[in-house]
Amino acid sequence: MKGAVQDTQKKIISAESPAAIHYKGITITPGGFLAAETVFRNRATSGDINTPFTGIPFSAADLAHVNENVFSARQTRLSMLAQGKLGAATVSGYVEGDFLGAGTTSNNRQSNSYVFRNRQLFAQAAFDNGWIITGGQQWTMATENKKGILNRQEDLPLQIDPQYVVGFTLARHYGFRVVKSFHDKFSLGFSLEGPQATIGGRGFSTVTTINSAAAPATIVTSGATTATTGNFFINAPGTGGGLNNAFDANGYTVNKAPDLIFKAAADPGFGHYELFGIVSFFRDRIHPCGVVDTNAKDTAPPATPTTLTANCQSSTPTVVSSFGARNDSATGGGVGASALWTILKKKVDLGIKVVGGDGIGRYGSSQLADATARPDGSLALIRTGHGLARLEWHTTPKLDLYAYWGAEYAWRAGYSGYQSITITKTAAIPATVTSTAIPATTTTTISTTGIGGYGNVAANNSGCATEGVPINQFNPSSGSNCAGDIRLIQEPTRGFWYKFYQGPKGRVQFGLQYSYLTKSAWSGRGGVAAGGTAISPKGIDNMIFTCLCYYIP
Repeated sequence: MKGAVQDTQKKIISAESPAAIHYKGITITPGGFLAAETVFRNRATSGDINTPFTGIPFSAADLAHVNENVFSARQTRLSMLAQGKLGAATVSGYVEGDFLGAGTTSNNRQSNSYVFRNRQLFAQAAFDNGWIITGGQQWTMATENKKGILNRQEDLPLQIDPQYVVGFTLARHYGFRVVKSFHDKFSLGFSLEGPQATIGGRGFSTVTTINSAAAPATIVTSGATTATTGNFFINAPGTGGGLNNAFDANGYTVNKAPDLIFKAAADPGFGHYELFGIVSFFRDRIHPCGVVDTNAKDTAPPATPTTLTANCQSSTPTVVSSFGARNDSATGGGVGASALWTILKKKVDLGIKVVGGDGIGRYGSSQLADATARPDGSLALIRTGHGLARLEWHTTPKLDLYAYWGAEYAWRAGYSGYQSITITKTAAIPATVTSTAIPATTTTTISTTGIGGYGNVAANNSGCATEGVPINQFNPSSGSNCAGDIRLIQEPTRGFWYKFYQGPKGRVQFGLQYSYLTKSAWSGRGGVAAGGTAISPKGIDNMIFTCLCYYIP
């Protein structure tokens, strides 16, 4: 009798406080957490709780000489899972978002009006025979899983920083994947994923035309206009009417084809093992007549004019034009492998992952560049590698300790022979009562020996240790004469989570994380006296994060 009463009480409590909502045959499960977080960085990044790993400043940047304290609730996350049974398949939809997006009116001055952003938005059909089809925004299939190749089973690091940790394979974008699970012991997957291209390096060939507002002898800059042309493009600014971000300086890649990812995962009974491959397709448009000119038309031309016509086959090879423009393609890709073991009565998780390839820098958490450009505008894919080692110790049901060490490395891809042309046109100044007329002038400077690309051995890093002067009260300097192309980023981090409460009312926990981030650049001989040592700048940041979180039950 007593047992029946207890069962009735449990049913009443379950009906009054359900873990999920049942609606028209669909089970809806809400989720997420509320976060009150802080971060201290001893070198400022002008960032929020999310760390821009490649943006850690060298000493030349004014921000490197001040620290920052950030107080944020923006990682607060909301999610909803809807599931239902349809014949031999379980169909589901998942929505997850946080407030780590910034609109054009977002600010920290009064209302802190940051926008809700999508993290995951996907639909899925999981069949009883082991086939799983998923489409929408989701974690890339290159991200490691805890078991099989299952959505919402990604093996994410435990740290507070929402950029996760250096060396972690990180991308959330559109994907359409097909997975086949064989008795939960072995899985094969294939995914089509939305690509983008990140460009690195410097020194690309350009023509700069300056229409000055005064004679050369007069120091007047107001009224001058400058126009620049190059010999290639790969990304385009976002179009507001197309609902893209028109303020993103990197723009959007005009995609040639989706990224292809293949993955195999094994769960033999001891450990979880993965092997995957990525194939990426790149395309840019080259304008061989985009960087051409001659200084023969100068007001005072040199005795031996310099003419750039090697790549331009136009009938007017010294006139900038789109003649001969063509598309150029490159194919990149890489491979990765990971392993995860749970030992000591499931209290300790050990993991390791390594990834390497050409043109896949974007898949690392630091966002190293995928490619750079040669002097003729063709793409040179940058070889990168990243890896992550992890240790997670679940000491008690209330306390979790963790330690990670990750690194990301980019090889050199430097070239010489870049063309740099500057044409300065000065308007004529008519005669006055006190002065004679000054005629219009045109002066052209041409260099065909420029160095550039990524990590060039002749790059100039001589100013990386010298602090710059701010542009104005709202724009600190990032320094000058500091190429600083990244060779290696490393981050050891450690921390803990303590659960004050975990039960039917949800979970309340506190976390503390410490990270030591180092950014080392490729050495360069530019600006160094003959026989001197090439300069290799390094940036360091110490970061301490805290979080007080409440998780929805």
